[in-house]
Parts: sequence; C-alpha cells; structure tokens
Amino acid sequence: MKYILLTACILTLLIACTDDTKLCDVDTRTEVRVRFRTKRPGFVEKDTTATNLILLAVGKDKIYDSAKTLRGMQFSLDRLSDQASFYFQPDADSVGKAATITFYYKRQPKFISAGCGVIMTYAIDSVKYINDTRAAIKVLIVNQHIVTTGNETNISITL
Repeated sequence: MKYILLTACILTLLIACTDDTKLCDVDTRTEVRVRFRTKRPGFVEKDTTATNLILLAVGKDKIYDSAKTLRGMQFSLDRLSDQASFYFQPDADSVGKAATITFYYKRQPKFISAGCGVIMTYAIDSVKYINDTRAAIKVLIVNQHIVTTGNETNISITL
C-alpha cells in the first residue's frame, strides 16, 4: 500500500510539473501585410508586382533590398514606439521615384502562453506618405487597421 501511494504521488508530481515553455505552435509574428495594385485610365484596378523594390525602416535596417517581382510585402512595426517610418522605392532603377511612409498606431501586448510569450498587436490610426519628385504611390488604402498574426492584407498601395 505504501508503494502504491508513493507511486501515485510521484506520478501526480510529474504530470503537474510538465514544462509548457518548450513548445510554441502559434505564429507570433505580427507584421503589416501590403499588396500592390495598379490602375490605368479606362481599366479596372488589379493586383500587380513591384520589381527591384527597396524598403527600409528609417534610421534602421533594410527590409527589402532590390527584391525582384513582389506581389506584396510584409514588415514589422516598431515595438517600442507609436509610430514608424519607412523609405519605399518600388523600383530601384527609378532613383527619383520614392516615398516615405509613416504609420501612426497604438500598441497592445497580448500574452499567448508561457512557451510563446507575449506578442504585440497594433491598431493603425493613420498612415501618411510623402512622394518624392515622381509619384511612387498613387493611392494608399488601409484595408485592415488591426495588425495581428493573421494573414489579412492591411494596406493596399496603388503604384
């Protein structure tokens, strides 16, 4: 009887102390997802690609450097600030065709689990862009204001 009780206690301890921090089966990347559109006069707006695209976070690293034929892009916002600016050039060969895009947003940390930790979600308040000499961006539309781990398109850019 002593051994049965001791074995039951040990098994209970082992089950209760399983480590939940080893495995995270949830996508924890919260990224802004952008798709590219085009509209020619007299035609319907449709999806398009950007060639030789350059995107860099102002004052930080390059995110895309002469990326070939992208239908869209993904990038993270600043986790420590309520705004982030990006230099966007849809064609590296067109030097004057660039824009600076600034996102204004609210951050909200969300606890997932001990294994996954905390993710940051964002609620985009507004987006401002300044085109350089020629229009890099004709129209920028915020489709989905909440940036989460989901696969929704947050921004549509008409080139």
